[in-house]
Amino acid sequence: MIINFPQLESVLLREILSFLHPSETNQVWLVGGSIRDLIKGKNTKIYDLDLVTSFNPIEKCKKFANETKSGFVILDDERNIVRIVYETKDNDFYTFDVSQFKADNIDNDLLCRDFTINAIASPLFDEGRKLLENNKLLLYDPLDGITDLKKNHIKVCSSESFKSDPLRIMRAFRFCSAYKAEITAEMKTLFKISQSLLVNISGERIRDELFKVLATNNSAKYIKEMADMKILDVIFPELEKCRNISQNAWHHLDVFDHTILTYENFEKLLNMAPPHFWWNKFLKYLHEEISQGRTYLQSLKLGCLLHDLGKIPCRIVDKETGKIIFHGHEMQGSKISKEIAARLRLSSAESLFQQKLVKNHMRPGVILQQGISNKRLFRYYSECGIDGTGIALLSLADRLAALGNFNEDEIIEFTAGIYQIMSEYFIQQSKPLTKELLRGDDLISMGAKPGPLFKTILEAVKEAQYTGEIKTKEEAVQLAREFIFQNSKKKTDIEPPSTPVHD
Repeated sequence: MIINFPQLESVLLREILSFLHPSETNQVWLVGGSIRDLIKGKNTKIYDLDLVTSFNPIEKCKKFANETKSGFVILDDERNIVRIVYETKDNDFYTFDVSQFKADNIDNDLLCRDFTINAIASPLFDEGRKLLENNKLLLYDPLDGITDLKKNHIKVCSSESFKSDPLRIMRAFRFCSAYKAEITAEMKTLFKISQSLLVNISGERIRDELFKVLATNNSAKYIKEMADMKILDVIFPELEKCRNISQNAWHHLDVFDHTILTYENFEKLLNMAPPHFWWNKFLKYLHEEISQGRTYLQSLKLGCLLHDLGKIPCRIVDKETGKIIFHGHEMQGSKISKEIAARLRLSSAESLFQQKLVKNHMRPGVILQQGISNKRLFRYYSECGIDGTGIALLSLADRLAALGNFNEDEIIEFTAGIYQIMSEYFIQQSKPLTKELLRGDDLISMGAKPGPLFKTILEAVKEAQYTGEIKTKEEAVQLAREFIFQNSKKKTDIEPPSTPVHD
């Protein structure tokens, strides 16, 4: 089979080939995701190219990198794997991963790969080089990966695939999620043999594959399968402890199953796309990056899995009534989420996000229980910012996964309330900025010394302005004076005002 190859990528390949000097004895093959994407008909640029060689490519690749002023790093000195990062005149970056055969020839090398859809190769020597000059690729497919790719079948190259690298179990779910493929019975059998070995895989590698699953809009099905096969238990031993932990009358499921249902509900709510004016703004936020290559959406989905982990250490059964309570589980869970974030090598921003999410996932429900008010919304969004919108949606998914003593009318009312909480953020964001009634300079002129209470006073003034309790600078000054008066008796860093604050 011959396929078209993008022109620019052909030029780049020919340039690196001029350093690798491919021949019958020095073979160079293109493999991996770029071929897979081309067969699938993706028209986007191919920024990641994987090459395998029959020889040690390190010195030749280093020479290419030096002469083209490209980035160069040896990824694995023992297995002769290098990475070149090439920048074009248009400031596009292309990554070449070049490695030596894992076996004695290309057939056995392909057999060592994970799945047949990734075991399709193209020779870049002899006839293959001539084809490349015409932007064509000749495909070599000994394991019939093209057929599997067209049918969206995910099959292993050999029964030893997961033993040689247990992370491939995660990759199986990633590809099945991306191609909407089924996890076959044969695959499940192979999972059981090797899934316990996932504990030996680094947090970074687990994170990368897990987040690729979370990125798809139908990931819930595969997260559920990972749960059913107890693969999630290996990745998150904290989650395994939630199995068979009964809850109170508000819940019809144990903590583990409730967690998985929360995840499913969250994804369903996202895919429903309710007809609210602010929904597209919300989606834009979700798809922004919180860390390089990872989005707020992926972090929220991870939060669905972590949100109730604090229930295990906080679970108490009242001896007299038999009532189960989880007092403070959101605070304890926030600490646990920090530990998991460290284990997965998440960025500090992602770690803080998870802590904030778990800590505040009950607050939207409390706001609805107490009654929506400007003051409560101001305090919620002052602390959570736009993240509060995602946390609110998770809170709804959480409630929908707890169908114990709730009736249908209560669920409808709760759903409407959550959407109101979310909409209020975007309504306020669309309003013109209100001029600050009081600044730090004003506090200093009133006798206040800069310190921690500065922020408290300014936030109180801002809250009162937001809720409509004050509208003028005079009212803001009076409110500040009251704060100063109340704190002047406590030996704070604020001096008593020189003039009386009360008539």
